[in-house]
Amino acid sequence: MTLIPHPAEAVVFAPDLAHAYDTHREPWAGAGGAKLTVSVLLHAPSYQDVPPAGSVTPMSMQGGVGRDTSEPRHGQVARLSQWDFGLTVGIWRLLAIAERSGVPVAVALDESGARTVPGLARGVAERAQEIVVRGQAANSILSQAMDESTERSYITRSRDAVAHYTARESTGWFSPERASTSRTTALLRESGFRWLGDWPIDERPVALTGRSSGLTAVAHPLETEDMFALYSRGQPFSDYEEVLAATVDQLVADAAIVGPRHLGLSWFGWVSGQAAFADVAERTLRMLVAHPDVRLVTPGEVAAL
Repeated sequence: MTLIPHPAEAVVFAPDLAHAYDTHREPWAGAGGAKLTVSVLLHAPSYQDVPPAGSVTPMSMQGGVGRDTSEPRHGQVARLSQWDFGLTVGIWRLLAIAERSGVPVAVALDESGARTVPGLARGVAERAQEIVVRGQAANSILSQAMDESTERSYITRSRDAVAHYTARESTGWFSPERASTSRTTALLRESGFRWLGDWPIDERPVALTGRSSGLTAVAHPLETEDMFALYSRGQPFSDYEEVLAATVDQLVADAAIVGPRHLGLSWFGWVSGQAAFADVAERTLRMLVAHPDVRLVTPGEVAAL
């Protein structure tokens, strides 16, 4: 595969970023000599059967039987039980795989799961190298329909709940369904967060400016996210494994031309933690550990590099 260089007139969009791509950016200095830095983020989101009054719910959700991706509705047992599987079995299987492979991982928890699932928060806190805040619930999202005070309360309540139940502080944030507003980055920084993982923005960390100064976007591409690839796109898991390997090969090759690269792997307990998919996760992590050009760190470490 031939590298496609960024044209001088390429445009990058993100709130608080200038609408221009700087073709003369210095190479990523924090890469420490590695061609490719990989961080692994495991998601343990809680799906609420009855979201709290006033919650904003997504227009569609993955999971359940068949290809039904309709909006959350009360009593969707197939969808509820599949997401719950990620909290009772899947996340623990992925943590065990990471431990066997010697890979540091971050785990994203939301307020609902940390508060209501017995043993989840403390168990994850004992085994994960980093805890990430994932909002209030999988199907309770941030929305531009909120006013600023409501959004601020959502963020701080989520942060405080996860800190309380894990007894650990978090510097990273990942929005449910990657939903955010034009205010979110500034409010995250105001609340003490140092990085967010929502945006598939670049193959290196991107420092934000303006009201969001001090916050770093640590990209987690959709093409390598298991839920998007295997559920949204319906990709066979054998093809997904090839995508992961090809992505690593291409990023290592690109590094010789455009400088060190970063790959944020985003895996869900209810997806890659299933028995049918877990061997893909294990082979991928072992491949990364054995790769001479790959360094493995947590996403929070990427933001701090």
